[in-house]
Amino acid sequence: MTNSQLVEHTYRKHHTWLLQVSYNFTNSKDKAQELVQDLYLKLMEYKDITKIMFKDDVNLFYLYKMLRSIYLNGVKRLKPSLPLDDDLLNKPADEYSYEADNDFERMLVLTHEALNQEYWFGKKLLEVYINEGHSIQSLHDATGISNSTIWTQLNKTKKNIREYVKQKM
Repeated sequence: MTNSQLVEHTYRKHHTWLLQVSYNFTNSKDKAQELVQDLYLKLMEYKDITKIMFKDDVNLFYLYKMLRSIYLNGVKRLKPSLPLDDDLLNKPADEYSYEADNDFERMLVLTHEALNQEYWFGKKLLEVYINEGHSIQSLHDATGISNSTIWTQLNKTKKNIREYVKQKM
């Protein structure tokens, strides 16, 4: 199957599905159509179409990942930079308020207090997840604990920390 045949096959069989998925990303019919068009262009340029095929059909999961990647790359490229605050730039250094820094330090201390009060399992999972940069999948692979258990425990621990800090602030 050539790339043009692949695109034609994908259009005939999965175009509606691709538009629905794209619409879920963009919340706009026009942008969804543009996203699908970009996908078709990528498929035309694709060198090894065997990766895309699954049992004589297109691998829908692969198409989903391609759509998602195209969408996220577009969002990153179009992300506006934060405007500079002229008042902050024109303010002399001696007028700087340290209250915001103190609030941040206080919140940091409260976060550590809350984390130390957590059950050891949730505490250890959160520390490994954040400090060592592991994903939920890599934690699952290393420990054998199910992904849903890890996800639930991480969310429960983060929720408890947020509530503790909110209560103490």
